[in-house]
Amino acid sequence: MLRKVLGVTMSVCVCLLPIATRVGAQAPGGDGNGPPPFLTRPILVHVSEAGLDHGHFVFGGEAAIPSPLARDLGSAAFSSAPASTLSLVTGTDRDVSNSSNSYEGETGAVTSGIVLVGGSNHIYPGNCSASAAPGTFGDCAPLAYASTDTNTWTKSSMSRVWNGTTFGIGFDPAVDVDKAGTFYYSYGVAPLSGSFPNAIVVMKSTNGTTWTQATPVTFNTRKDFDDKYYMAIDRSNSSFANRIYVSWDRNSGNNQILLLSFSSNGGSTWSTPTKVNDGTTKFERVIGAYPAVDHNTGVVYDSWHDYAKNRIFVDKSTNGGVTWGTDVAAATTHAGFGLDIGCVGGRSQGPAHALKVGPSGTLYLVYADPVTAHGFDILFTRSTNGGASWSAPVSINDDTGSQDQFHPTLSVESNGAGGDKITVSFYDRRDDPGNCLAHVYATQSTDNGVTWSANVKQTSASSNFNGNPNGPGDYSSSSPFQTAVWPFFCDHRVADYEVYTVNVQ
Repeated sequence: MLRKVLGVTMSVCVCLLPIATRVGAQAPGGDGNGPPPFLTRPILVHVSEAGLDHGHFVFGGEAAIPSPLARDLGSAAFSSAPASTLSLVTGTDRDVSNSSNSYEGETGAVTSGIVLVGGSNHIYPGNCSASAAPGTFGDCAPLAYASTDTNTWTKSSMSRVWNGTTFGIGFDPAVDVDKAGTFYYSYGVAPLSGSFPNAIVVMKSTNGTTWTQATPVTFNTRKDFDDKYYMAIDRSNSSFANRIYVSWDRNSGNNQILLLSFSSNGGSTWSTPTKVNDGTTKFERVIGAYPAVDHNTGVVYDSWHDYAKNRIFVDKSTNGGVTWGTDVAAATTHAGFGLDIGCVGGRSQGPAHALKVGPSGTLYLVYADPVTAHGFDILFTRSTNGGASWSAPVSINDDTGSQDQFHPTLSVESNGAGGDKITVSFYDRRDDPGNCLAHVYATQSTDNGVTWSANVKQTSASSNFNGNPNGPGDYSSSSPFQTAVWPFFCDHRVADYEVYTVNVQ
């Protein structure tokens, strides 16, 4: 997560560094591609319950303010996606969390074909309690939401007790499903004071409502802090079928690197974490791991944002995550670690990218980025050669103003004719001249991302994310189910920050 402290936007995602997000002149001695010329010292200390009022950690006076980490790249050039004649309809949005006095955001979503499962953070601002019973007030563990009809939902609280330690908070959930229909749910756990121990943990379920513990992916008792986890599971017929991949950024000292671990036995054991990004300095700056699997071949990809280089990179492994290739820059970004776009609780907006592989084998990447004269747009690029090269990015939001669009979700499925149907939903402020109130809009392509439908508003009420420094969180997710695609998103149309979903079709 990102937050503004003393007028400077800083990281509070349990990320290592607070980052000045105003893009300015390059500091002396930096070329924008190497280590930053000025560094903060490690700040994963002195974490208190006050920081957890906002869901994650807030870093205070021990955090120095660094210089910009990358050269000023301005903004992306505007290029509009070609329009299709496809027509979406307005969905029926619904509240799936209904939790008073709490915050829900940062969602996961997946379906087995029978059950639709979502997940989110679940935090009681100022009232997280390690002693709270599961599912009661003060239990700041992530939640799972399951439904077979999308009208009625069963809510489950994930565990905060791991390896004999009762943690105060869980965060950053992701969810996926294997070929047998078993769901896996990954998230992080940490104490309410101090930073250690911390862990990446996984729970599993055959129905989305009853969850059991797998073995933790990591359990750190010293100064490593693992953050921003995402999960992908291989549903191919390859030798890596049902392999579970979890990837994250590791904060160690002044370094942020990308790691990945896998399990081939349902989460009973995990491989030793493997470093994915090619950087070899002690000043790497990566965040936002997003793995994806080609379910035809079993090739696994991983993607991340390098905010020192202002790039979204993609790499791949053809041997089940054991070794990795050469990082490929799939997109250039223009916001550094993030920019405060206002009306999001004082946090900053970064790319919030998502990566998927379609049934055709094409890779699809969506992300948010500042675009000249357009504010933040939702940009789309694809690769038809296994990630070796990427198309020029195009804006798939079709408004003509400068209001911001952010937090894209990405869903990919067969179009029924040998190609891919791609659905992207996102927060959108086009209906508010003041560029504050956000609806969820959606667009769709049925020709592998060549042309895109007109954007359609999917929410019946707007959200103003000010009032809670979590804002809408750092990411949202979506999944196809039955005849529609279902994004899960943080909604603030009422006093509480709830999780809503809607049928996009």
